[in-house]
Amino acid sequence: MIDSDVQALARLLERLGIGFGIDDAQGRPELHNRWHGGDTGLRRESIALAGGRQLSLGLPADIDRRLAGDAETRFRLLAEHSIDLIIAVDLDLFIRYASPATSSLLGCAPDELLGHSLAELLVPEERAAFIARHFTRAACMGSGPDLFRALCRDGSTRWVEARVATLPPANGLGDYLVTLRDADQRRRSEETLGQANAELSALASTDALTGLPNRRQFDATLQKEWYRALREGTPLGLLMVDIDHFKSLNDLFGHQVGDLFLGRVGAIIRDHVRRAGDMAARFGGEEFAVVLPGTAVQGAMDIAEVVRRAIAAADFRSVVQGGYGVSVSIGVAAMVPSPSASVATLVQDADAALYQAKRNGRNRVEVLS
Repeated sequence: MIDSDVQALARLLERLGIGFGIDDAQGRPELHNRWHGGDTGLRRESIALAGGRQLSLGLPADIDRRLAGDAETRFRLLAEHSIDLIIAVDLDLFIRYASPATSSLLGCAPDELLGHSLAELLVPEERAAFIARHFTRAACMGSGPDLFRALCRDGSTRWVEARVATLPPANGLGDYLVTLRDADQRRRSEETLGQANAELSALASTDALTGLPNRRQFDATLQKEWYRALREGTPLGLLMVDIDHFKSLNDLFGHQVGDLFLGRVGAIIRDHVRRAGDMAARFGGEEFAVVLPGTAVQGAMDIAEVVRRAIAAADFRSVVQGGYGVSVSIGVAAMVPSPSASVATLVQDADAALYQAKRNGRNRVEVLS
């Protein structure tokens, strides 16, 4: 007895031009549609069922071509309604199909791309990287998207997000499927985010009052230069600079004006520490520090004296009416780092030299004696 659902299936396949039949164990027909049996030109495929029964199908000889054609039709329907540019290329990377999004993305008609190499769509300096990334033996097909610059018809460039996939054999389109998506907005967003992060990083390492690197940045730079000098066997100098009688200045003019003095002194120190690699920083309160890579004691003393004289001669009338004399005391230390020493030793020596200058009358440059 044939189930009514199987009978319905047989009728459906008959309407599609496909033969359908079930025979019992002795080969007697239980159910055949009109395309089963006889010389219908159909290709036979059969499978054994339970109890020795056989199910057979009669498939049209051109079914593979029809299915491939249907798949290509569906693909083109999807591609032609996609905002992404979809390209099919052969093994030599010549373009065999380009979707209508060519017009909006590159400013040219799809037919203008046919027969051209995929590499021609990219700026020359990025072609080799793109091919190596996606089409060499070491390439990972189906990997995540990459950003490349595509060439538009008017000569401008546009950032695109590229994906590459391998197509199955005999698909009627090509060997690789390449999808290019407009990534200009994404790139602009990434650049904006990168700029914002850089600005945040700068703010995190900058003293807001003086614009100089802050204590955190000073510590990081001094540590880095210490290890560099240790590797290279070169001297490292350090200045500790303190504004003389700053508490009295604050009491006389107030903290807001005192902050203006700090900013002016910081600018003078920065302007007189000009060598590449040198760094002036605000150490804390009214104290500043200057890192001097490759500088021995005498060189550090000379730079300190230039800074001291510049501050003593500075015109502070822009800060307070009539001006006000400001001086600094500077402690100097320098050494060639050794494995048995630490950067803390250099800081302690410079700090001790600073307080030695304070004890000896201020407005002085001294090295620890």
